[in-house]
Amino acid sequence: MRNLEVRIRRKPATAGDFEVVPGEIPRLSNGGILCRARWLAVDPFTCVPSAAGTRSSTGPQPGDVVPALGVCEVLESRHDVFAVGQHVVLECGMREICVSDGHHACALHPGQAPASTALGLLGPSGMAAYFGLIDLAGLRAGEMVLVSAAASVAGAMAGQVTRIKGARAVGIGSSREKCDWATRHARFSACIDHHSENLSNRLKQQAPRGFDIYFDNSGGELLEAVLSGHHLAPGGRVILNSVRQDDAADLLRRAGYAPGEVTVLRVNAADYEHRRGEFLKDAIAWYGADRLVCREDVAQGLENAPAHLIKAMRGENFGRPLIRL
Repeated sequence: MRNLEVRIRRKPATAGDFEVVPGEIPRLSNGGILCRARWLAVDPFTCVPSAAGTRSSTGPQPGDVVPALGVCEVLESRHDVFAVGQHVVLECGMREICVSDGHHACALHPGQAPASTALGLLGPSGMAAYFGLIDLAGLRAGEMVLVSAAASVAGAMAGQVTRIKGARAVGIGSSREKCDWATRHARFSACIDHHSENLSNRLKQQAPRGFDIYFDNSGGELLEAVLSGHHLAPGGRVILNSVRQDDAADLLRRAGYAPGEVTVLRVNAADYEHRRGEFLKDAIAWYGADRLVCREDVAQGLENAPAHLIKAMRGENFGRPLIRL
């Protein structure tokens, strides 16, 4: 049995800054599970040493295995809950074989099929969009919702939840191709390519009175452009779902919004883990009824993981970047 691992050689800029090397087969202890990864999520921000503008105060260092959430098959179990042959979702790192004590693992729901959806639309990104809109923003029928990175997992989910709840979603994308996908497949009412269109003019055309909710997956210049352009209606809500730590409150002050005129909230899927069943009940039903779609960008095997990581880091992926093993 082999156990290939993807490790960080130095701060990633090219595929050569990672290495794919054999690792040890971990030993199973009482109360644990030994697992083989079947799908791995590619989240490039998790493998960059932390710096200003990121969420965490620590980050992986050279020599560390790239962090990754995975769908894994249980090969051996000394756990009271998880059995051999069962599939679980857990933080396994970008490696073929891992062990877990089961504390932060959860069984793959039968409705999370194909299994890759547990790392995308029916996983943490989809859950962030669901609770960000319904719980934090209090989405109501008839409202106008703006969504950045509309073709991403969270962006697509946010737009589709908006539509399902009787509101209108307008997306922002980084290419004409992604915007076309968002309108044709995720069924956004409109999508603006901010690289080729005048963003402010198009936003005013779509929502002359301003948007009630801005679901922000991007941060940075896009967030500043939306706020400084006064594209939020009075009583508007901004939901931050970006790894960046933008000071949206400061941006609001500098843009001249009155105190309390716009509410800024940050969503973190981990805060809703205790309500995962509530999310899955709705999302699986919608997915089964073809009311939800998501695009995937899949690479085969860990040997191709470094190039896929860099592709995602540069924003060149189209769809949820994943590794299939």
